[in-house]
Amino acid sequence: MTVYFVLGLGLVVQRLRPLGEQTLAQLSWLVVQVLLPFYLFYSTATTGLDTLKASPLLVAAGVVVPLYNYLLATFALKASNVGPEQTSAFRFSVMLANTAFIGFPVCAALFGPTGLIYGVMYDFGTTLVMLTFGIYELNGGRVDSWRPLIFNPLIGGVLAGLLWSLAGWGLPAWFSAPLSELGKTTLPMALLVGGAQIGNIHSSGLRWWRQIGGLTITRLIVCPLILWGVFAVIGWQDLQANTVIIMAAMPVGLTSAIFAKNYGADAEFAALATFWSTLAVTVTLPAVVFLLV
Repeated sequence: MTVYFVLGLGLVVQRLRPLGEQTLAQLSWLVVQVLLPFYLFYSTATTGLDTLKASPLLVAAGVVVPLYNYLLATFALKASNVGPEQTSAFRFSVMLANTAFIGFPVCAALFGPTGLIYGVMYDFGTTLVMLTFGIYELNGGRVDSWRPLIFNPLIGGVLAGLLWSLAGWGLPAWFSAPLSELGKTTLPMALLVGGAQIGNIHSSGLRWWRQIGGLTITRLIVCPLILWGVFAVIGWQDLQANTVIIMAAMPVGLTSAIFAKNYGADAEFAALATFWSTLAVTVTLPAVVFLLV
């Protein structure tokens, strides 16, 4: 409930006293480029090595799940009556989940710092897919730059914390205390900014109600349910698996419309998908959590 309250507060504030596009962009930069990397460094540096041994499996899951979502989206195209002009945005939106502004805080709230670290490891895999195959899908078969992946500050924070932990160094009190306090503000700030970004999306009516409905069902219900069933069959039902399912149950990523606009896909459709899937997740996510606890 705390997650929804803070997210909703950001949305309401944005609707009542709108922040400008530049202000939202600056706040987003502050969260993603500064606050989260420091928090992730602290969480990783103070985490036992047994937790970090899960990295390869979670990164692999982060690669596989978006590709599996792409296949689900392809199967859902006809049933959702998606036209050629929305096909790329539809597939990309099903692939791209809101891992940073909703996924990370939710994992931290449900599973603690370990869940957050697992979420970031998973997100590394999804980022790899989004910045390669995802852009390839939107851009007609081209990937222009690997720089955003290589210089991702979130990954840098985790890697720095991992090296610190492997070296066996302790964090001195003068350093760990401010990092701990910073962490207490980071996740609420991420949720507030995420809510404000959602509140900044203006829906002019549901022009593509069937297409958006099909996308939302695929993204929020079909994807996590199939994963839950597969994991149950193979016996993978630990914290790592639960983190993957939670991250897979997130709504369409907030940057989906930006990517679509930059690479010539239908940005309005992607924005509507973000808006309505984020509203719908307030109903679907508690049901997914109920399956896991």
